[in-house]
Amino acid sequence: MPQLVGNTCEIDELPDGVTVTVKSTTNSRHTQKITITRNDEVLCAFVGSGERNAMTGQSTIVANGRASLRVKFEYQTDINGAWLKSHQLKSGGPYTIGSYNLLVIVAENGDDSDFNDSILEFSWSTPS
Repeated sequence: MPQLVGNTCEIDELPDGVTVTVKSTTNSRHTQKITITRNDEVLCAFVGSGERNAMTGQSTIVANGRASLRVKFEYQTDINGAWLKSHQLKSGGPYTIGSYNLLVIVAENGDDSDFNDSILEFSWSTPS
């Protein structure tokens, strides 16, 4: 399971050398930002807003078993444009269905309690 601390998440469960698809969606009128780093290098960042699972980005990364990923969840309100820490994170997985694997992390900003303001999915296939 990922390590959730505040608005950050440490992930070290991804198999070394596997190409992982990363997808980000939102269900919030507030702009959401998710930043994924490894060893302080930004691998990808997703920024956007919208309802009904609005896609804010998709990318691929190659997992490195020697270095965990750090994911930071933030959002902006309409007040001053500053990036605020998402209030709480939850995660599920990794789930394995055949050779398909899925890990999901969700963030809540505190304006409701549906845990879908930001949704980040990691998916990959297990090598045979």
